[in-house]
Amino acid sequence: FSQGTIGLEILEDLPDVDAILVAVGGGGLIGGIAAYVKTKQPQCQVVGCSPAKSKVMHESVKAGRIIREESHETLSDATAGMLEDGTVTFPLCRDLVDRWVLVEEEEIAEAVYYCLKHHKKVVEGAAGVALAAVHKISASYQGKKVAVVMCGANISIKNLHKIISTHADTT
Repeated sequence: FSQGTIGLEILEDLPDVDAILVAVGGGGLIGGIAAYVKTKQPQCQVVGCSPAKSKVMHESVKAGRIIREESHETLSDATAGMLEDGTVTFPLCRDLVDRWVLVEEEEIAEAVYYCLKHHKKVVEGAAGVALAAVHKISASYQGKKVAVVMCGANISIKNLHKIISTHADTT
């Protein structure tokens, strides 16, 4: 998996990283990262992050097999969808991902807005999923080194406008 190079880059920059959080759809990104990281630094936790409205990999890993679950519309369209039977990503996620976190749509929107407001960066919903997850479970990683994979800036103007108009008045 070429996605493993992200794991390589994280370990080069943070050789003693304790946890890496990654948004999960079909499992390719986290599977590649986890395959590399677990080979080089098995004690590092790899955390899969999914929107509650599209959690098929999360539920499949929990069930121990690929399941059919409806995926609902989510701000994180890059992580939405089904898994194909026989996908090579399922065993990687099942065997190498240490923890799973589900986030709600409002948490994703808040994370996207946070990046825009505080870092002047537009990120897509998948990046918002990972950032929302680290916020949600931050107490578990107090004093630890944590990396969050912030992937993509592909968000519709309509969704971005809705997030800004909803959150600009509240923060």
